[in-house]
Amino acid sequence: MGTIRIDVDKREIKELIPELESGKYRIPSFQRQYVWDEDDIKDLIDSIVNNYPIGTIILWKPSNSSLAEKIDPFSKPLIDSNGKKPSEIFYVIDGQQRLTSLLLLFKGWEISRGGEKITCSVPITYNPANQKFYKSKTRGIDLSNLIKAFWLKDKEMLRKLMDETPSEQFDDMMNKIDRILNYKLPIYVMETYEENEETFLSMAEAFIRVNKYGVRIGNLELMLSFLAGAISGELKERIHELYEDLYGIFEIDLQPVLRFAFSNFGLRQTQVSKVNQFKANIKKINTQNADTIFEKSKKSMKLAIDLLRRELGISNSRLLPSQIPLITISKYLYYKDVSNLEELEEDDVKNMINWFILASFNGYYSSATDTKLDEDLEIVKSSNVFPIGQLLENMKRRKAKIKISENDIKRGLTINVLRREGRAHLFLLYVLLVKNNADNWNGQLLKHSSLNELSRHHIFPKEYLEKELNIDDPDDREIMINNLGNITFIHKHINSEIGDAPPIDYLDQYVDYAKKHFIPIDKNLWKLEQYQTFLDYRIKEIYSTGKKVFNEIFE
Repeated sequence: MGTIRIDVDKREIKELIPELESGKYRIPSFQRQYVWDEDDIKDLIDSIVNNYPIGTIILWKPSNSSLAEKIDPFSKPLIDSNGKKPSEIFYVIDGQQRLTSLLLLFKGWEISRGGEKITCSVPITYNPANQKFYKSKTRGIDLSNLIKAFWLKDKEMLRKLMDETPSEQFDDMMNKIDRILNYKLPIYVMETYEENEETFLSMAEAFIRVNKYGVRIGNLELMLSFLAGAISGELKERIHELYEDLYGIFEIDLQPVLRFAFSNFGLRQTQVSKVNQFKANIKKINTQNADTIFEKSKKSMKLAIDLLRRELGISNSRLLPSQIPLITISKYLYYKDVSNLEELEEDDVKNMINWFILASFNGYYSSATDTKLDEDLEIVKSSNVFPIGQLLENMKRRKAKIKISENDIKRGLTINVLRREGRAHLFLLYVLLVKNNADNWNGQLLKHSSLNELSRHHIFPKEYLEKELNIDDPDDREIMINNLGNITFIHKHINSEIGDAPPIDYLDQYVDYAKKHFIPIDKNLWKLEQYQTFLDYRIKEIYSTGKKVFNEIFE
């Protein structure tokens, strides 16, 4: 890795925040949007206060900051700054969610990025009386105000807090703020001395090694090769225009857009995804019909997104465990060349949706992505009707499951569905809630609710179970709290109002909505001692609804 130098450092949060505001930290265009909600932010704060590890921040420092705009002209600042142009640039390769959350905490729950507002609409508060953090506008003291009071030495605010808080509670509160300010974040900086194919291959390898236990960026080599200047000029502008249009309606990632667009220029996935082949293959592209290809690509991917919105209530890519199956649906619509969904036959729509749910839930493209996708794209582009039979044969040949069983749903009781490994179960839960005409508990159907208005709600609240459950192993306790049987989607303000109240105390107010959320109306099952029975009941209801609505792909 001679073209790369890796430095490792630890920085206290109070030192890091001013640096983050300097304008020299940027989000590369392949990075996903900020997706954390107040639950994630609260968990992050809890981990910091308890001195738990929160993962590594990975940065890339290119050889020359003046090349930053050339390398990635579509990147955005981590936070908008009015300062002068920085002398050096750092791209945040991994850690954007954590850094953005910390900035929200220190900046009053609102920041601006590229002129767009990022907010946490339900702030995190701290109650000194019981020493707990909450997601609430009314319970406790706004943690952002506390941070500013202690960090910026706001004497008036500190005096007010001392007058209103018993000395022992005040000291404990100061101790917790100190832990946040002095918490040390591990930071890896990958500094490159030149930017070429070899460099980006090395960076991809270094990232995977450093981030072995973290979140993988989908096909990092592809993303880095995009930055390497393999695509340039008008072609890069058209790709970004397509990406911006689709991101605006679905917050889609760059990777599926690149894969889909270049497949329509005749490139196979193996030619697109390998950095050492990408540049050479891009040069072979005939751009004579580029306008037509880009327009058809945009139209067909928009139709695929419209299909998910209409049939499954999915209006945002954040609900998907993977965005790759969207490419296969889009490819079929590209060659079908229809103007709107009404032109599709009912069986075609049903087969597309059934296949999409199966491929998404089973993570079909999570391995051998290029090969599987190339095979499937070849099939769909030459079919007059959606070829679900042939696509299922491909799955069978590769030993993938072509049915969802009751045991598959029961597995949701053994994993934390709020973590990466649980995204498929959370996706399926959301789809079945929509198909069951579930409400957001605030007078609106889930399928008509903005994702930004929703929270992943613990029916038996997390804080309540943490206090009441007698489970020593932290992993087992986490799964018992965050498993599929205990989660649903409701309006975030209702979630905040419920707080840590046990279901026996609050569910009566929402009993009209409960059944649609697979929640038993038998109040005995709302008691802690019946928690396991409650979970088993919901799993059976989730499975039976899936079998009723999607009987062809459920066993």
